[in-house]
Amino acid sequence: MKNVKNIPAGSRDLIYEEAIATRQIEDTLLSLFYKLGYKPVATPVLEYYTTFNHDKNDIKEESIFRFSDMDGRTLVLRPDNTSPVARVALSKLKDEELPLLLCYSQDVFRNRTAFHAKRSQMLQAGVEIIGGDSKEEDLRCIFTALESLKASGNGAKLEIGHALFFETLALECGLDGDDVENLRTYIAAKNSGEYPFTTALKNPKAVELAGKLQRLYGSSDVISEARILAEGNRGACRILDEIERIINIFTQAGYGDMLLVDLGIVQKIEYYTGIVFRGYVDGIGEAVLSGGRYDSLLEAFGSDMSACGFGLNISALAELSSYSLPETQKLSFANGVADIVAAADYLKEEI
Repeated sequence: MKNVKNIPAGSRDLIYEEAIATRQIEDTLLSLFYKLGYKPVATPVLEYYTTFNHDKNDIKEESIFRFSDMDGRTLVLRPDNTSPVARVALSKLKDEELPLLLCYSQDVFRNRTAFHAKRSQMLQAGVEIIGGDSKEEDLRCIFTALESLKASGNGAKLEIGHALFFETLALECGLDGDDVENLRTYIAAKNSGEYPFTTALKNPKAVELAGKLQRLYGSSDVISEARILAEGNRGACRILDEIERIINIFTQAGYGDMLLVDLGIVQKIEYYTGIVFRGYVDGIGEAVLSGGRYDSLLEAFGSDMSACGFGLNISALAELSSYSLPETQKLSFANGVADIVAAADYLKEEI
């Protein structure tokens, strides 16, 4: 047998401490979710491609593991948790009382090229809130995200923005589709210095957005700066009012030191329709948590219900974890009955 020591690019064997850390973090988060009233769901690793093949989906085609079953139907390894949970909510749980508070912990799979050095398989825990009052459920979702970050690592921070702030300002500029995407890309990359010269010539307002929007990051003070940029745009001003309301509520509740405002969050996932957020912990250079309001996603499943949620990358947290192997007694079974009885007594004492 050849290549028995190798595993596919993006895969990872979890050995000892990291395997324990993964399960302990998972147990901690699920326990938190249960205490907050969320109920667990689990979806198949294999899904029909149609679950993800809709216009609200941002998963790149080439990143989905696809193959056919014996009847010729296209199957995929689950690349995302939100769409399958939405499918369950609108089929198996359609008669349940709203809001539906659902939680999960399960792997997602993405086909990544080797040079990206990113996982192809990632354990993700999260919550989805289906239905209910949008303002109330935004607060519930953000509270759950904050508590999840606190339970996951030191120096936890949550950046809060809004999916439609950029869209509203870009619309005011009169940009066409390609120019909107160019602007979005450069803001997301914090790279306004390379904003396309052709667009700069014909739309100075877009250049102002490229230069200023990505700098609207930090404490709640940036909301005042943003109001200058949004002056005269009623939609953008209402969005800033909503962000400020949320920041004020959680600051008064004692979470102010965990909160940041980032109006340069320019999500490319089209189903986000409102508040969006990203969470960080010390020692990991990328977001370990992301989520927000995604009311329009459920339209792809034939429903007009509101929804919000987030996913948290347990796999990334486990790599950083300092969990150690528990102290155990090495059991012998060389003496047959006597050793088996001793092992059973040992387990009773431990339990």
